[in-house]
Amino acid sequence: MKRIEDLKFQIESGCRFCNPPEKERILMETDNFYVMVSLGPIVEGYLLIVTKKHIGACLNIPKFILDEYILLKEKVREILVTTYGCCLFYEHGKIGTSLTMNNSHEHCYHAHLHCIPVSCELNKIVCNEISGHVYHDYNECYKDMNNKKQYLYIEDTKIMTYIPQNPIRRQYLRYKLASILGYNERWDWVDNQNWNLIDQTINKLKPVFK
Repeated sequence: MKRIEDLKFQIESGCRFCNPPEKERILMETDNFYVMVSLGPIVEGYLLIVTKKHIGACLNIPKFILDEYILLKEKVREILVTTYGCCLFYEHGKIGTSLTMNNSHEHCYHAHLHCIPVSCELNKIVCNEISGHVYHDYNECYKDMNNKKQYLYIEDTKIMTYIPQNPIRRQYLRYKLASILGYNERWDWVDNQNWNLIDQTINKLKPVFK
């Protein structure tokens, strides 16, 4: 697969998650979700869990598909931990996610959970800048945050959410994670699509997702 030359235009024109154009990046699907390799992966194995329907954020998904989501999330965690040894989850819940200077939000306001095989405490970094709340488990977090539209969600050694009181930069959590890992140039997935890592991830993980 080759670099998408008109990606910014595609994002501004509509939501690429509603009908994913690069079907090869989809590793698995259930009734209501896709598991797909992320464009612009910061590291090999960088995946997304994406709702098939256009729902604003993961903590806003309807309760009747919550169990399906949690089971899929745990399957992805197990596969990443088995393959790479670790797994981190995070999500921008309709906040700080403008992808282009034209503030096109339709694509990023489609629920998608970032699933990354890295071992780092992203919560510790973000806590230094934004006040957060710790939860004992995902169900507790869902009950508390289900009616919230704008938030940040991080799950590393603990589950935390953040509601910034001030504007945050574009792709805030991607930027922080790329900086921690020493891949500063990879924070912007639109400009740095990183197709070599996409192909490596597909080749390694496609056989695992049955």
